[in-house]
Amino acid sequence: MNKALTAIVAALGIAAAAAPAAAAVNARQLNQERNIDAGVRSGKLTPREASNLRGEVRAIERQQRVFARGGYTRIEKARIHDMQDALGNRIDRLKMNGRRIAK
Repeated sequence: MNKALTAIVAALGIAAAAAPAAAAVNARQLNQERNIDAGVRSGKLTPREASNLRGEVRAIERQQRVFARGGYTRIEKARIHDMQDALGNRIDRLKMNGRRIAK
């Protein structure tokens, strides 16, 4: 009984530690998705570019779910943030490439 209680408390501690990390990641992803949508609406992103970027967002979400299973380590959190930084830079670069879609 005591081992089961210890395991439950440990699992709750891991989940509680992962929650703030996941919340920051989720907020960034939401902002990136909004940025992609804004780029499509303004004509700065083509539908194909937006589709590719959304695929990258989904890839980050999949990686986040894999890491969240065992709780986030510092290295895993940094990896997710690096992936999000790269995606953000790609979104900005594509939106500023001078091409516009006629609407």
